[in-house]
Amino acid sequence: MKVLLLLMVTVFSFQAYAQDQYVCKKGHSERTVEVIYSQPNSKVPCEVKYTKSTGSQILWHAKHEIGYCEAQAQQFATKLTGFGWSCQKVDTAALTSH
Repeated sequence: MKVLLLLMVTVFSFQAYAQDQYVCKKGHSERTVEVIYSQPNSKVPCEVKYTKSTGSQILWHAKHEIGYCEAQAQQFATKLTGFGWSCQKVDTAALTSH
Protein backbone atom coordinates (compact mmCIF):
# COMPACT_ATOMS: atom_id res chain seq x y z
CA MET A 1 0.00 0.00 0.00
CA LYS A 2 2.86 2.39 0.81
CA VAL A 3 4.40 1.76 -2.61
CA LEU A 4 1.11 2.56 -4.35
CA LEU A 5 0.71 5.73 -2.32
CA LEU A 6 4.27 6.79 -3.11
CA LEU A 7 3.68 6.11 -6.81
CA MET A 8 0.49 8.17 -6.82
CA VAL A 9 2.19 11.08 -5.03
CA THR A 10 5.05 10.94 -7.53
CA VAL A 11 2.73 10.86 -10.52
CA PHE A 12 0.55 13.72 -9.34
CA SER A 13 3.45 15.89 -8.22
CA PHE A 14 4.76 15.81 -11.79
CA GLN A 15 1.46 15.71 -13.64
CA ALA A 16 2.08 18.94 -15.54
CA TYR A 17 5.67 18.12 -16.39
CA ALA A 18 6.12 14.33 -16.54
CA GLN A 19 5.18 12.51 -19.71
CA ASP A 20 6.94 9.19 -20.16
CA GLN A 21 7.25 7.10 -17.03
CA TYR A 22 8.26 3.49 -16.50
CA VAL A 23 7.63 1.61 -13.27
CA CYS A 24 9.97 -1.34 -12.82
CA LYS A 25 9.45 -4.09 -10.23
CA LYS A 26 11.56 -6.98 -9.05
CA GLY A 27 10.33 -8.88 -6.01
CA HIS A 28 9.30 -6.28 -3.44
CA SER A 29 11.52 -3.57 -4.94
CA GLU A 30 10.38 -0.82 -7.28
CA ARG A 31 12.19 1.71 -9.43
CA THR A 32 10.95 4.45 -11.72
CA VAL A 33 12.37 6.01 -14.85
CA GLU A 34 10.63 9.20 -15.93
CA VAL A 35 11.02 12.06 -18.33
CA ILE A 36 10.66 15.43 -16.63
CA TYR A 37 9.99 18.56 -18.66
CA SER A 38 11.06 21.96 -17.35
CA GLN A 39 8.18 23.76 -19.05
CA PRO A 40 4.59 22.61 -19.52
CA ASN A 41 3.64 21.76 -23.12
CA SER A 42 7.29 21.77 -24.23
CA LYS A 43 9.42 18.68 -24.98
CA VAL A 44 12.68 20.52 -24.20
CA PRO A 45 14.47 21.10 -21.96
CA CYS A 46 14.00 17.70 -20.36
CA GLU A 47 15.65 15.29 -17.93
CA VAL A 48 15.52 11.54 -17.34
CA LYS A 49 15.10 10.90 -13.63
CA TYR A 50 15.84 7.47 -12.13
CA THR A 51 14.43 6.73 -8.69
CA LYS A 52 15.16 3.73 -6.48
CA SER A 53 15.00 3.06 -2.74
CA THR A 54 18.32 4.80 -2.09
CA GLY A 55 17.34 8.01 -3.86
CA SER A 56 16.97 9.69 -7.23
CA GLN A 57 19.40 10.89 -9.85
CA ILE A 58 19.27 12.58 -13.23
CA LEU A 59 20.76 10.23 -15.84
CA TRP A 60 20.41 12.37 -18.98
CA HIS A 61 19.20 15.79 -20.02
CA ALA A 62 18.62 17.66 -23.25
CA LYS A 63 18.21 21.36 -23.95
CA HIS A 64 17.32 21.31 -27.65
CA GLU A 65 16.97 17.74 -28.99
CA ILE A 66 13.30 16.74 -28.97
CA GLY A 67 12.84 13.01 -28.36
CA TYR A 68 16.24 12.44 -26.75
CA CYS A 69 14.98 12.06 -23.18
CA GLU A 70 12.10 9.82 -24.23
CA ALA A 71 14.44 7.52 -26.16
CA GLN A 72 16.96 7.36 -23.29
CA ALA A 73 14.21 6.56 -20.77
CA GLN A 74 12.85 3.77 -22.95
CA GLN A 75 16.33 2.31 -23.54
CA PHE A 76 17.11 2.41 -19.81
CA ALA A 77 13.82 0.64 -18.96
CA THR A 78 14.74 -2.00 -21.55
CA LYS A 79 18.16 -2.36 -19.93
CA LEU A 80 16.54 -2.87 -16.50
CA THR A 81 14.30 -5.55 -18.04
CA GLY A 82 17.47 -7.32 -19.17
CA PHE A 83 18.60 -7.33 -15.53
CA GLY A 84 15.42 -9.13 -14.45
CA TRP A 85 13.16 -6.17 -13.69
CA SER A 86 9.59 -6.09 -14.99
CA CYS A 87 9.05 -2.60 -16.45
CA GLN A 88 5.73 -1.17 -17.54
CA LYS A 89 5.12 2.19 -19.17
CA VAL A 90 2.63 4.25 -17.18
CA ASP A 91 0.10 6.34 -19.08
CA THR A 92 0.42 9.55 -17.05
CA ALA A 93 -1.99 11.38 -19.36
CA ALA A 94 -4.79 8.97 -18.39
CA LEU A 95 -3.95 9.38 -14.71
CA THR A 96 -4.01 13.19 -14.85
CA SER A 97 -7.21 13.49 -16.91
CA HIS A 98 -9.41 12.46 -13.97
